[in-house]
Amino acid sequence: MDYNWDFLIIFGVIILGVFIYAGGKKIKRTKSSKAMDVLDERYAKGEITKEEYEEIKQTIGSKK
Repeated sequence: MDYNWDFLIIFGVIILGVFIYAGGKKIKRTKSSKAMDVLDERYAKGEITKEEYEEIKQTIGSKK
């Protein structure tokens, strides 16, 4: 029966390690990706024209 407890403890530590490792891998967004999100939203709302959208998109893309 002692082996069952050892197995459970080792298994628990492994699972905990997996959760900690996965939680630490957050996606880092760049400024340009945030800017593109704002640009997409403005275009979707109709605040800017397609021409303005394309021009700003090229400007954002060239600053990477």
